[in-house]
Amino acid sequence: MTRRGSFGWGEVWALLLVLPALAFSACASELPPEPALTADPPRGAGSVAADGAAQTEIDRGVAFVKNEKYAEAKEHFYNAIAVKPSAEAWTYVGVTAEKTGNRGAAEDAYKSALKLDPSFVEAAQNLSALYLDDPARPDDAIALLKVALEKSPGTPRLLQNLGFAYGLKGDVEGAGRAYEASVAKGEDAHVRFAYGTLLFEKKQPEKAAEQLKKALAAAQDDAPLLVSVGRLLGGTKAFGDCVTAFDRALKIKATDAEWFVRRGTCKHELKDEEGAEQDFKAAVKVDPTFAAARYYLGLSLLAQKKRLAAITELEKAGQLGGDGPIGKSARAKFDELTKQTKKKK
Repeated sequence: MTRRGSFGWGEVWALLLVLPALAFSACASELPPEPALTADPPRGAGSVAADGAAQTEIDRGVAFVKNEKYAEAKEHFYNAIAVKPSAEAWTYVGVTAEKTGNRGAAEDAYKSALKLDPSFVEAAQNLSALYLDDPARPDDAIALLKVALEKSPGTPRLLQNLGFAYGLKGDVEGAGRAYEASVAKGEDAHVRFAYGTLLFEKKQPEKAAEQLKKALAAAQDDAPLLVSVGRLLGGTKAFGDCVTAFDRALKIKATDAEWFVRRGTCKHELKDEEGAEQDFKAAVKVDPTFAAARYYLGLSLLAQKKRLAAITELEKAGQLGGDGPIGKSARAKFDELTKQTKKKK
């Protein structure tokens, strides 16, 4: 990024990366929040043929799952299996095992479900998501998903997980094929975001921006997703779309100081310095102790030659930022400006 004068904007994006709201995937140290893998409970009651008694036990177990009483739920699912084993009941056993932190039991349960019915999508979906969770086993996930897709071709949820698995292995082409096949069945903002994230990781910003813009168009009123897309769009230098993403998110919720800071930095890149200043001020209003808001407000004021006001904000940022990158940068800039002021006197 081109440095602008001596105002410190060359470090804008580097410092943004340390803001607390960011949460990156295990595949990279500098990326947006990890795209959610699809892992859901199986179909509702009645979707799998079962004796009445077995189905009643499944229904009772589902009621306990909805109330997060997993031990009680598991008992009913095992009762159903005792009456008549089914992929549905075994998949629910896997769900309850995951919810109680027993990954090994969950894996065994999903495998039991697939042994009974290799075409049961929810079991393959959840087992693949389990393989892709940390510590990831992408090779196992890919092998499983290929078989599952032979049984249930073109299933978007399975294709999404397959794309993520290929991405973990660094196979951008394989991931791209899977993601594109998934959205061919129906546009999905989360799939577009996952694909855009991978392309950003692999330093393909233009291709990443293309996918992220499609994610933005499909995101509707999902504020967390809009924010995640906006952060990455800024990283790809699609600053206008970055502003649009945060505009939409802030209409839904305007109580997160970091969101205002993000939009402000994108406005700065579009040379809308007054707009950037207003966003940084809005961030300070939301959270007066947010060091990043004070720091970027100081830089914005300095860019507009409001030197004294800038020094005040940078001093506050240095105090609030402690020993973190924002605090250190703010103090360095404050010291630089105060020395220049003394020399002029």
